[in-house]
Amino acid sequence: GRYNLRKRRKTTHDNLVDRISYLPHEILVTILSLLPLKEAASTSILSRQWQYLWTSTMNLNFDDEDTLCRTAKPPGGEAQELANLRYVNWVNSVVEQHRGPKVEQFRVSFHLDNRSSSSIDKWIRFAMKKGVQMLDIDFLEYGFHQSYTLFPHQVFGFKQGSAWRPFCFEVPNLDPCMYTGFKSLKDLRFKNVDIAEEVLQYFLSNCPVLERLSVYNSRYVSRLRVVGTSIALKYLGIWECFMMESIEIRDANLVSFTYAGHTMINLLIRNVPRLVDVSICEPNNLFFEVVFAQLSYCLSQLETLNLTYNV
Repeated sequence: GRYNLRKRRKTTHDNLVDRISYLPHEILVTILSLLPLKEAASTSILSRQWQYLWTSTMNLNFDDEDTLCRTAKPPGGEAQELANLRYVNWVNSVVEQHRGPKVEQFRVSFHLDNRSSSSIDKWIRFAMKKGVQMLDIDFLEYGFHQSYTLFPHQVFGFKQGSAWRPFCFEVPNLDPCMYTGFKSLKDLRFKNVDIAEEVLQYFLSNCPVLERLSVYNSRYVSRLRVVGTSIALKYLGIWECFMMESIEIRDANLVSFTYAGHTMINLLIRNVPRLVDVSICEPNNLFFEVVFAQLSYCLSQLETLNLTYNV
């Protein structure tokens, strides 16, 4: 029999129905939230319906690995300054265009400097107002100590203090919308960020569902207290905080605790019945004797104890 190729092509074309675009808006946003941010934004060219759909994505991960590879060696210089400017403009553009009611994850990972502080303040306020669940701030370093100060007093209402400790605690005068973020925040991570210990304590006391806190290479934290059953924290990690002097964990819900530093600290752990995982790395001739004495009240309940002598 005869075979009409033109008719077959027309029939095949008519059967191609864009069923994805007919899915509910919430499902489409959930799908886009699973994509890397730049890939989600690229869907805006598909059709008029998709043009602004990506601006409701709930996962804002500003981890620009390609740019980092081009500017990491050597650090600094005109290329780095230009990369910083482009990065800040990129984040600002996405933040200003965002139309969704909430943000589940907000991650900044780039080699920023203090000249970007006003933009960083805006990003933090944005994330908190959107009810962020995971907040991850990483100001990268390339083989040398370089960290930057986050959360100036304008963000939380802290008074400016002495030169070595930039913020002194007082009851903040916050925008009521900011409390949305405090109620939703579950995972808080700071890396190469100089954040005052008073601000950390404020997070612990005012985030009712905060389960994870990670702090790496922050120079202004010297004391940390996780005290009281009202604090929801379950996982605590402190790495390379050179000013750290003492950590007190008492009457708390903590399940896992990790500490790694270059100096011995005063560690007090009392009445933490759910604590089962402890990892400590310190440099000291009396390392094992001191650590076992500090952990004497919880040794019998531990399932994992990892002790490392950092030479």
